[in-house]
Amino acid sequence: MSEDSEKFSFGAELGVDETQVGGWLVGAFKDGGKVVPAADLQGTSELTKGIKIIDVDTHFTERGDLWTSRMPASMKDRTPYMKREGSMDYWFIGDELISPAGACVIDKNRNKRLGRLSIPRVEDCHPAAYDVDARLKFMDDLGVHAQICYPNGFASSSVSLLNWVDKGFAEELIKVYNDDRGDAQKQSGGRLLPMALLPVWDSKAMGKEALRCVEEYDVKGFNLPDRPEQFGLPTFNDDHWAPLFELCNDKEIPINFHIATGGIDGFAVTWKDLDFQKKMAVGAMLFYIGNAATLANFIVSGLLDKYPKLKIVSVESGIGWIPFLLEALEYQVDEMMPDHNMQRRPVEYFKDQMFASFWFEKIAPSKMLDLIGPDNVMFETDFPHPTALYPDPQAHLSEVLADVDPAHVRKILQENAQRCYNIEL
Repeated sequence: MSEDSEKFSFGAELGVDETQVGGWLVGAFKDGGKVVPAADLQGTSELTKGIKIIDVDTHFTERGDLWTSRMPASMKDRTPYMKREGSMDYWFIGDELISPAGACVIDKNRNKRLGRLSIPRVEDCHPAAYDVDARLKFMDDLGVHAQICYPNGFASSSVSLLNWVDKGFAEELIKVYNDDRGDAQKQSGGRLLPMALLPVWDSKAMGKEALRCVEEYDVKGFNLPDRPEQFGLPTFNDDHWAPLFELCNDKEIPINFHIATGGIDGFAVTWKDLDFQKKMAVGAMLFYIGNAATLANFIVSGLLDKYPKLKIVSVESGIGWIPFLLEALEYQVDEMMPDHNMQRRPVEYFKDQMFASFWFEKIAPSKMLDLIGPDNVMFETDFPHPTALYPDPQAHLSEVLADVDPAHVRKILQENAQRCYNIEL
C-alpha cells in the first residue's frame, strides 16, 4: 500500500474498535441486523404506467474473475481476485487482502438486510447485484427500464486503485474494467449503462481512454473524484483536464460526482465515540450534503462559461438542500465576489448545466420542484446498497408524486435522464 493510501481510504475515520481492511470495517459486513422482507413487485404502477423509468444511481458488483479472466498471464500475479477467508469474501492482490467484496444488502430471497454495508458472502447476495440477466429481470419487477451503474467495490473511484498498485498498472486495470462494463451494456441491450472510470492522473491517457469508451462502447458518462487536488492532482481549473472536458462539452456527455468517491469524508466529523451504525447514519447524511461543494465550486469557477455544454451530475446526494445552496450562493456571490463579473447567475448555471436525483425524499420532490427546477431532477434507487429505495420503489413514487403535474413526473422519471445521458428509447 502506498504512503498516501490513507487519503484514499473510505471510512478510515469511523474510529470504532474493529479490524480495518482497505479502509472498510470488517464488522460492517458481519451477520446480524434487521431484515426487511421482499415485496410482491408488480412492475410499473398506475402513476408510472407508460413511462420508461431511468434509475440514475445503481451499483453493479464486480465479479471475482473480472480482472483475472481478461488480464494477460504476465500480469496475473498483480491482478485483483476474490477469495474467501473464514466466513467472508475479500478482494486480494497477490497475498495482500485489500477489501471486503460484495457491497450488496439484498439477499437471494430478495430480502434487504439492514445495519451493514454488505452481506458477507457474494454467493448469498442476489445475483442481480452482479449478473446482467438477473439484473434485467429484477428491473422488470421493479418497473425500471434502464439503470445508470457505478462501481461497487474497492475500485469505486479510479484514484482508490493507487492504494495497491502503481499508476501504470492502475491504467491497465481501468481499461479492463471499462471493457467489462461495456460488454455488460451491450449484453443488456442498452438498459444497463455503466459510467466509465478514467486514469485521471495522466491527462493524455485520460482523454484517450475517454474517447475509446465513447467510440467502442457508446459510454454515457464518466465517474470522477471531487477535489482532485486532495489526491495530488491538478485542480479542475488546470489544463490537465482540458482533453476530457472538451470531449464531454463537444459530445454533451455528463461528468458524474458520486458521494464517497472524492475528497469530502462525511465520517470525519462524526463524534469519535459513536458506534458503527450511528456513524453510518450521520456520515451518510453528510456525504449527501457534501456534494453541495461540488456544485458550488463549478458554479463560481468559470468552467461552465468555458464549457457551456458540459453537464454536471450530483449523484446519490438528494435534492432538498439545493434551494438553500442556490439562494445562499446567490447572496454570497454578490457580497463576496465584487471583482468577478459572472456571465450568469448561480441559479442559471444550475438550471442550464446541472442535474441531481432523489430516492428516499418525500418533501422535496412533492413540494419543492418549482424551486429546484423540474428539468434538473432525476430519480434513483441506489440498488443494491444499504440505503437503497427498496423493496418497493413504485409505492414510494406513487405516494410522493401523486399530486405532481404528470408532465413533470415523466420528466423526472424518464425525460431528464434521457437528455442528460443521451439515451435513445
